[in-house]
Amino acid sequence: MITEKIAFIFPGQGSQYVGMARDLYDEYPVVRHTFEQVCDISHRNITDACLNGPADVLNKPEFTSLGTFAHSVSIARIIEDYFNTPLYNIGYAIVGHSMGQYSALHCAGSLTLADAVRLLSARSTYMSMADASGGGMACIVGLERDKVESCLLAATGHGYAAISNHNAIDQFTISGQNAALDAVVARAQEKGARLAKKLNVSVPAHCALMENAEILLRRRLESIDVQSPKTNWFSNQTANVMNNPQDVKDSLADQMTHGVRWFDIMQKFPEYHIQTAYELGPGRSLSGLVRRANVGCAAYATDTLKNVRATLTQLAKVMSR
Repeated sequence: MITEKIAFIFPGQGSQYVGMARDLYDEYPVVRHTFEQVCDISHRNITDACLNGPADVLNKPEFTSLGTFAHSVSIARIIEDYFNTPLYNIGYAIVGHSMGQYSALHCAGSLTLADAVRLLSARSTYMSMADASGGGMACIVGLERDKVESCLLAATGHGYAAISNHNAIDQFTISGQNAALDAVVARAQEKGARLAKKLNVSVPAHCALMENAEILLRRRLESIDVQSPKTNWFSNQTANVMNNPQDVKDSLADQMTHGVRWFDIMQKFPEYHIQTAYELGPGRSLSGLVRRANVGCAAYATDTLKNVRATLTQLAKVMSR
């Protein structure tokens, strides 16, 4: 019996980098097999894009999402093989950020690998198709929500802009049309934001501009067999735990036009007595956010061979108590 309440957290797009998973790919057959499966199902050379780039290929939405998914699931499988049990038997909670929800749902026993890969491929296509208005994203750091909302007023007359991610108490992502984003960024700089800049993203994710993508994804989800998650899975859209398969489907579709409530999810960790979080996938952005949130939860990244080995050692101690 595992007495420590552990969360496994899965990153989304933006955490990728050329060379990601290289040391794990060289070390573990299960990692190579996972990447091969994702390549075969998607009919794309995700492995080459992740290991060798170039960055402009890896940063295309379909390669970014599937590469991040493959990296995340590979690490989950290393853990599962090591302890000879599914990840959902170890994790009291499994949580994903944006497209990381699909990695989380697969590891929670809710989506098959094939369905997760196909949904992510379709999701990337729908989002790219929906971007007909010259949209993108920007980040604002160092202002709390009321000031960010006042900055959004600067978009008036320039187009549409809205909060799409709330990642920390003073860290937000804004999505919208480019002229509107430029106006909001300029206003945030005037108000003393520590950081306010456009991101190298060509799709205005998680906002009303994705309405057509939401409709298409909702239709696609109708034919997908979604099982109840076998551990606590937090919806990005509601920041609550979801168990009902239809609710999960609705949440994934709604997420196309609604913001990621990562800050609110982290605030639930004390309520669920979560003590430790392991970020499975490239980078360390989510584990950094958990540590800075001051919610009584230790957090670790696992994106390298060294970090994965340290994670296995830590988990072995927990599971032997």
